[in-house]
Amino acid sequence: MLATLGFYALLILLVILGLGFSRWRRYEKSRKVLYDYLLSRKGEAVEALSMFLYRDRLGYFTNHDLTEWRTRYQGLYSTLKKNPIAAAKLPQTDLMPLNQFISYYETSEAQRDLCNQVFLQRELENYKGFFDTVTGHPLDLQQRTAIVQDEDANLVIAGAGSGKTTTIVGKVKYLVDRYKTDPSRILLISFTKKSAATLASRVGVEGVLAKTFHSFGIEVIREAEGRQPTIFDDNQLKPFLSKTFRELTRDEEYLKSVTDYFTHFLKPAREASEFEDQGKHIQYLKDQNFRTYKAVEHTFQGRTTYRQEVVKSIEECQIANFLLFHSLDYQYEQPYEHDTATYERRQYRPDFTVTQGERRVYIEHQALSKENTVPPFFRKAGQTQEQANAAYLAKAQWARDTHREYNTALIETFTHEMADNTLFPNLKRNLEEAGIVLTPKTPSERWEIIQQAASEEVEAFLTLFQTFLSLMKSNNHSFLDLLEKNDRIKDKVTRKRNKRFLQIIRPILEAYERHLSERQEIDFSDMVNRAAALVREGRYKREFDYIIIDEFQDISVGRYKLIKALREANPACRLFCVGDDWQSIYRFTGSDISLFKDFERYFGFSIRSRIETTYRFFEPLIKLSGDFILKNPNQTKKDLKAAFPDRRTDFRLRYSRTGDHKDIAAVAAILRELAVEFGDLNKKSVYILGRYGFDIDRLSDDTGTFTIHRNREIKEQINGKVFSRTTDLVEYSPLGLGTVRAEFMTVHRSKGLEADFVVVITATRVGSVSQPRCLTTSH
Repeated sequence: MLATLGFYALLILLVILGLGFSRWRRYEKSRKVLYDYLLSRKGEAVEALSMFLYRDRLGYFTNHDLTEWRTRYQGLYSTLKKNPIAAAKLPQTDLMPLNQFISYYETSEAQRDLCNQVFLQRELENYKGFFDTVTGHPLDLQQRTAIVQDEDANLVIAGAGSGKTTTIVGKVKYLVDRYKTDPSRILLISFTKKSAATLASRVGVEGVLAKTFHSFGIEVIREAEGRQPTIFDDNQLKPFLSKTFRELTRDEEYLKSVTDYFTHFLKPAREASEFEDQGKHIQYLKDQNFRTYKAVEHTFQGRTTYRQEVVKSIEECQIANFLLFHSLDYQYEQPYEHDTATYERRQYRPDFTVTQGERRVYIEHQALSKENTVPPFFRKAGQTQEQANAAYLAKAQWARDTHREYNTALIETFTHEMADNTLFPNLKRNLEEAGIVLTPKTPSERWEIIQQAASEEVEAFLTLFQTFLSLMKSNNHSFLDLLEKNDRIKDKVTRKRNKRFLQIIRPILEAYERHLSERQEIDFSDMVNRAAALVREGRYKREFDYIIIDEFQDISVGRYKLIKALREANPACRLFCVGDDWQSIYRFTGSDISLFKDFERYFGFSIRSRIETTYRFFEPLIKLSGDFILKNPNQTKKDLKAAFPDRRTDFRLRYSRTGDHKDIAAVAAILRELAVEFGDLNKKSVYILGRYGFDIDRLSDDTGTFTIHRNREIKEQINGKVFSRTTDLVEYSPLGLGTVRAEFMTVHRSKGLEADFVVVITATRVGSVSQPRCLTTSH
């Protein structure tokens, strides 16, 4: 029995051993297969690792490079993760690169960042001599860093005078020297012919394509379509729009829309309750130039001028215009016909006194809501809202009692009536009931008054047509798009204001498009949009490895779409943009600062760098200008510092107090002071800057203090090309100090220019004078 049991036990043991050996053989066979397979993939893993381990030899590691790397080796990573690598029992020398590859793949973003940090430090050391001499003088560290960083999309945030052009020149030469980039595959874009020529001259690398957006767009169309487009002359745009507008105003219905817009919608009205204090309310009235269209006589230093009447609220301004346009003779805040002055109270001055023949009617506009409350800023120091309401109501009641006592006619209007659109119907009815005859002026008569009283506003309105057209077309919007967009605006007042403007400009835009069609021309926006479409369709065959854009803060949506199409045609194409959002002043031509501010959103994975050492101006102007600009929270904060800390850029304030929109005395005093202090100014450049072209009229009168030569041509030669610009020359001859010659131009036209002295007039809407370097002002 025991023997039998032993036999069976032995048999079972043998079976178990046999099964184990069989399983072991199968396992070993599998391990050998895995071993051989992993060994066969080792070379691929080593190759993949070399992208990281020897990166400093290859150059900057871009996000595009990493994406391609991850895509290329995704299969290897998935295979290694699915298999038990340790079970293959590879020798450590074979196992290490496989595990290292998995680790690098899983932490590839961090590894790429580390590679670039190492590369940046080594590259700055290796290329120190190059950067010391590449542009004729050593580049600063921020400039060198911006050049060496070579991400898919790069935004260099620059300060004024920080060497934007120098950085671009250094970048192009670095690419050609370091990466042996074919110059013909570098597209260099600037915004003016002169700046593009300057860049090409300073780069000095044959083959680089230096273009403006305008000339590049034409090239795209010419190469894709086999013919050069005919471009509408931008200089003719405003004259065409102005001529069309004048022709349209011959129609009384159209002109009625225009005069209604000027009367009620030209300036954005805000309710008094929106202002925190009276100072902000008054400043808003000044900033928006809320004045009536009644010309009021003013005398200053023996000279008589006529200016638009100043009132104390938006609603009073509209009431005054209502009276004016209904042929009523009125006086604003004229002393009441009866003596009311006491020890405690000044002489009563009703808001409006309307006189017609023997009849006299007084109008008081009460800043009261339906609940008989006044705006918050009516509260005096230490007063509650209830106390302010009570004081105002008591004052209103006193006026009613006074008129009742003297048996004079009083009409009251109220703020809440304006909100309900009942103020003017009620005022008309009350005036008629008081025996006043209202004779509405025709649209033509109203327009004549507006043009005479507010010629600058009319001119600015015509300029607005050009701005609107540029913005609409540069963003590739149709008129229907704008109507639909306006319908989605929640604020009723804004929506109504926009709708009125669209009604006025629509026939002008339609006439403009007909004009282009009849002449078989396209404008700049059409050209850029068409060029972008041709690139997207693959009809433009040229590809670029680098697109470098100067003055990037001025880019528009249309230009962005063209750049986007070029990059999509060659995904490896890198973008290098240099700009200063503090100098973004071309919104009126279509530029969109959101493309700068939200750079990553539009251009994908990006890196930002800064160049903040300014070589153009110094303290205290650096701090003054920076503090002022950063009052706008949407501006990029910068740490501007002077390249030469021992130098100064001083500024001085001067005020023009004539009150007649003339700055003759103030500017003459400035130029005389400069001539005395600095000697012969003919050896210096002097600019006088205004906001608008017509601001030069502030220097002209019958005294002949200044001699003004308009539209003088100035020529400059750059890189063998002659560039001309027109300017207005201002000459002043202070007694015994020779003749001072200055150029007058708008702030926009002065962009990119430099001068020894700059005088800025119209620094505020009330007429102060400013001067950088010089002599700079705020009011």
